[in-house]
Amino acid sequence: DMISRIQKFYRYFVYRIYHINNNDPEMKVMMFICMVHSSLVVSGLIIFDIIFNIGYPHDLDKSEWTLLVILFFAIQFLIFFRPSKWKTYFKEFENETKEEKRKGTILVWGYIIFTTFSPIYIPVIWDAFFR
Repeated sequence: DMISRIQKFYRYFVYRIYHINNNDPEMKVMMFICMVHSSLVVSGLIIFDIIFNIGYPHDLDKSEWTLLVILFFAIQFLIFFRPSKWKTYFKEFENETKEEKRKGTILVWGYIIFTTFSPIYIPVIWDAFFR
């Protein structure tokens, strides 16, 4: 089913990012998770603004935005930072073939690129095709 496929992709995502290299892999995983999730949140806000014209809270000052960003990343850290659990994910994928690794790496980097740039291309596509 779809939920189990999403869960498997998450486990593979952590596995692949963790194994990019051994220089502080836990923080690297968290950096990528936070980057992807923040891009998805911003994309969601953009889509809601397009559909419902909700607007952004433009009247927040820099310190309030900073506090929101820190709070968002702290929540991400509390929810997703699970290095001992991640080690169980590694057993699932440790015997992947070179072809599986190549396809998986392309999928993970495609996902990172797609989500990271979605706050840019969603408004561009909307402006180009729907205005």
